[in-house]
Amino acid sequence: MKNTFKKLSALLLALLMCFSMAACGGDTGTDNPADDGNDAAATLDDTFVYAIGGEPQYLDPAVGSDSVTAYVTNNLYYPLFYIGEDGSMVNAACESYDVTTNDAGQTVYTFHLIEENYWSTGDKVTAADYVYGMKRSLGLGAADSYYSYFIGDFVLNAKEHLNNMDDVADMDDVGIVAVDETTIEITLGTPCPYFVNLMAAGVFYPVHPDYAKEHDYTWADDPNVPTNGAYYTTKIDRAAEIIMVKNPYFTYADKVVTENLVCKVMADPDAQLMAFQTKEIDLATNVNSEVTKIYAGQPELVITDSVINYYVMMNCFGDNEALHDVNVRRALQLGVDRGAIVTALDAGEVYYELYGHVPMGFAGADGDFRAEADAAGAYVYTDKEAAKALMEAAGYTAENPLKLEYYTNSAAMHDVVAEVLKAQWAEINVELTLRNGEIRTFFDDRSNGLFETARGAMSADFMDPMTFLDMAATWNQGSFVSWGDEAYDNLLIASRTLEGAERMAKLHEAEKYLIEEMAYTCPLFGYKMITLMKPGTENAWSSPQGNHILWYVQSPAD
Repeated sequence: MKNTFKKLSALLLALLMCFSMAACGGDTGTDNPADDGNDAAATLDDTFVYAIGGEPQYLDPAVGSDSVTAYVTNNLYYPLFYIGEDGSMVNAACESYDVTTNDAGQTVYTFHLIEENYWSTGDKVTAADYVYGMKRSLGLGAADSYYSYFIGDFVLNAKEHLNNMDDVADMDDVGIVAVDETTIEITLGTPCPYFVNLMAAGVFYPVHPDYAKEHDYTWADDPNVPTNGAYYTTKIDRAAEIIMVKNPYFTYADKVVTENLVCKVMADPDAQLMAFQTKEIDLATNVNSEVTKIYAGQPELVITDSVINYYVMMNCFGDNEALHDVNVRRALQLGVDRGAIVTALDAGEVYYELYGHVPMGFAGADGDFRAEADAAGAYVYTDKEAAKALMEAAGYTAENPLKLEYYTNSAAMHDVVAEVLKAQWAEINVELTLRNGEIRTFFDDRSNGLFETARGAMSADFMDPMTFLDMAATWNQGSFVSWGDEAYDNLLIASRTLEGAERMAKLHEAEKYLIEEMAYTCPLFGYKMITLMKPGTENAWSSPQGNHILWYVQSPAD
């Protein structure tokens, strides 16, 4: 089927031209993608097929807040910045920027855009298109545009417009201005030393004002919508597949050698594995850790560093009053042998024990943020005797165990972790009941506080330790608050006015309060990203955030 599709796609593309974009080796910068010349290109496949682990949201960059949607929109839009393979912020449509302070003492960013930036229709992309995209994100509101708080929380006068879901025409006082066709000026109303790190998010993408209507996102199912990235869409079936074709007007179109990108929707990891083995797909982005054994030592197996944590969420203010007791929560932390969990997961280098909420992979004051904290003394560790003593002091004994429910969605990894936790906590007088839910129901229940303890995991929203630490801030949890408090909020707020080592010290203080002092959550492990990639593929890369970028992918012909 794949080869037949490729032939049809090539023919269709040729006809259209008559009438009228994980981790893999290769270059990672937009300025220097590999260019093998026409002779080498003749040996490359003209279509690259990859699978994602679920149905994406609408391909509105302001709305698609999950990773599977980003696997598509990343290849359709050319942002001001993107997250590189090493986790650094890489300039894309922003050629350079300046940071100044105005007379009111506010921080002002001036972004200078590249000249050669076009929509797939051939129209010029201007600073106004980026500004429209940002303000339109505010107008969608937080319910539909989750990451609009990246703008609303920090940009001058943006919060009220976000709350009111105002029209763009009514946002003249928002601190986002197109000075001219290639200059954007953003004024902050609240200090944010990591503001540029936020700007890889889709809420900062440009959208075409003639197609991307305000207060709506259904327009994004139209495959005729212009985009300014390496590819544009020709078919959108979010339940099955999305077909993309090379954008001839892309800034670096001469570096894009793969004519067609096909995104297959495959929620089942085993289905992705089978499709990869039968050569229906070239890249499987969602596979079980068992593939580390199947493909051990083989070029198909690609394991890359990522910034993902896995932890037990504890409803610290819910119906189970035992979890209101910090000593009980601390006992649950100390009753976990994280090494045993990593061993049970049995995937070699993929998993590692995690002793805080922030995983490995973020720059600290002088090295890795997690390593700095652990070197000063791990916030959590295994001490079964101390854990049992804390439980007994709270009234929970072998004869009167704490009855607790652990909620998760069914998946091989989650099931293994749940069984290990049940056995380990039984040793400290906890009778754990395991509950499974369908993934959408599970996420809804967890968001609404309908759990006692539940599995939690997150990949970074942006490349700064704050992306994990502000998860527990009360302003980030809507009407339901399961962890965190005002004292914690104040530590995070204080960090915003600091820079360098002083700021990192304050963030370490906040994490220590969150994990060690208040035991608001129970860290378990961090893990790397596993993908299967067709051997010989080059110039496909993923960021530690877990997003795949395929602008310059090159795959050998079968």
